[in-house]
Amino acid sequence: GYMPKLNNMEISYEQIKDIILKLDFEQKMSLIKTLTRDNSYRENFYKYTEGLAKKRGIKKMNQEELDAFLHN
Repeated sequence: GYMPKLNNMEISYEQIKDIILKLDFEQKMSLIKTLTRDNSYRENFYKYTEGLAKKRGIKKMNQEELDAFLHN
């Protein structure tokens, strides 16, 4: 896909991933906070997880069912 140019340099997804993996824990948390503050993030996140649930045939669950499912 299209990658943003940084100071007229092309950066690949792999390079971005490598950079992020080198951040310490607090820097990663800070980055996540910044990303999730974006209003469209929440909307896109729900669309994405709904799509995954449909694709994998995971039914809607209440809190107890979800806990049991996640700790299987």
